[in-house]
Amino acid sequence: MRAQMKILLLVTCSLVPSAFLGVAQAADQPPVRITVISDQDDDIYDARSGRGGVDATRMAVEDFGGTVLGRPIVVDALNDHNKPAEAPGLAKQAYDAGADLLMDVQNAPIALAISKVATERHKLAISTGSASPALTRGECSRYFYHYSFDLTAIETATADYLATQGKRWVFIADDSGFGRAGLATMTPKITAHGGEVVKTFLTPPTEDGYAAVIEEARGLKPDVVAVINAGAKDDAVVSAVTKAKLSATTTTALLYLSDVDRVKEGYAGLVATVPWYWNLDPAARVWADRFAAKHDGLRPTAAQAADYSATTQWLIAVRTAGTTDADAVVRTLDGHKFNDMFAHGGEFRASDHMVVHDLYVAKVTAPAELLEPHAWYRILASVPAATAFPAGTECKMAQ
Repeated sequence: MRAQMKILLLVTCSLVPSAFLGVAQAADQPPVRITVISDQDDDIYDARSGRGGVDATRMAVEDFGGTVLGRPIVVDALNDHNKPAEAPGLAKQAYDAGADLLMDVQNAPIALAISKVATERHKLAISTGSASPALTRGECSRYFYHYSFDLTAIETATADYLATQGKRWVFIADDSGFGRAGLATMTPKITAHGGEVVKTFLTPPTEDGYAAVIEEARGLKPDVVAVINAGAKDDAVVSAVTKAKLSATTTTALLYLSDVDRVKEGYAGLVATVPWYWNLDPAARVWADRFAAKHDGLRPTAAQAADYSATTQWLIAVRTAGTTDADAVVRTLDGHKFNDMFAHGGEFRASDHMVVHDLYVAKVTAPAELLEPHAWYRILASVPAATAFPAGTECKMAQ
């Protein structure tokens, strides 16, 4: 009996170091690291995502439980100052520090630059704020996903909806690739519905701003005035058109909740397509309430909601794949279909790495008619994912 007890004691003691060794090895594993790269300079781009996007990413990690594959999840943040020249260096810095995923990545030149670094490093990146169609066409990459929206999807959905409401269109657009691309995307949709573009203004503002352009547009009696500009210039032109009170519907290429929060009356009555709205449905509202509770009542933008959604879907894929290896995670994500607080009819489209989902045509409410703070949109129509995101043919996805 004593001999049996001695043997049992020896076996038990021999197992103890192994058990502690297992714990030590788990503790020594590096964290799963997500780095958010965005503009955090207290400007219009910071308001569109920025620091709120970092917070939304951290909310996703917290809701996921804070760990995956037995490893803690860490969210870092880097400020790109909205400067494309800084983007490649920041991406390399993040990957060198152990980032498994780069998130947010607003602004088309920044997204394109980071996509190249991701491809070189065979690491993943997801953009939730860039509008460039090139990311899923000629510049597509196995290691880069385009989440939320692109310019082609937004402009196509807007033109399809408004062309059924009015036949005579006037464009006021940047004399740039951005402005000309919008005109090229929307015109075929307008003509397909029996409408016409009666005038296009591609000139920059003169000393009196846009007054002369707007007065000429008034004389053309348009049904729709489409403003295709970017950033603060879009605010100025849309506001000028709205203030002129033309008997026409105003639309724009890209509508951001944070811009309406800033400009308010200048966007009243405008109709455009958006990827998400915080008061869209109960699931969106519940999440938006949680976000607002941590942000002085400020409601989340579409990009911030997309940061939360994309982070969650990536973590699910990591858990399913059993690894953070980019190639294994891509195999899990490609073709993955999902619905969450952001995406209805969501799918990681394998052919070009566009993350598709339903879009929404919204009308901006006048400040005097707001039912509650930040409730700027009234949803007019839903656009199914299959219609909203037509696949291009330029993407040659490397395997």
